[in-house]
Amino acid sequence: MKHFTRIFLSCLAAAFVFGIIVSQDKKGTDVTLKGELIDIKCYSSGMGGGRGEEHQDCAIQCIKGGLPVGLLDEKGTLYVLVPKKGMKGGNEALAEHAAHTLTVKGTLQDKGGMKVVHYTSFEMAK
Repeated sequence: MKHFTRIFLSCLAAAFVFGIIVSQDKKGTDVTLKGELIDIKCYSSGMGGGRGEEHQDCAIQCIKGGLPVGLLDEKGTLYVLVPKKGMKGGNEALAEHAAHTLTVKGTLQDKGGMKVVHYTSFEMAK
């Protein structure tokens, strides 16, 4: 019985470790996305409409205050934007573009259903 228990626990542990390794998307996928730059707090709570030009001043203040930044595409998919490791001043650089349509390049990772883009560059959409 002890032998069976050891084998069972070993298989269970191996399956657990394999599941963790497979589920982690460390590299991500290189993407170019287009959408409206929003502050996630106001968008998710509906404060002041949460998006669009009428909400631009509020979004700028929220983003400059360090609240999370998102990109909302035309299909309604929300991507959390974070600067790629080593970039400085991510929120400050994005703040002035609140409520504008941007093209963002970076690496997309899906973590527990949350879409996160580690961006490397952005520009006003053409």
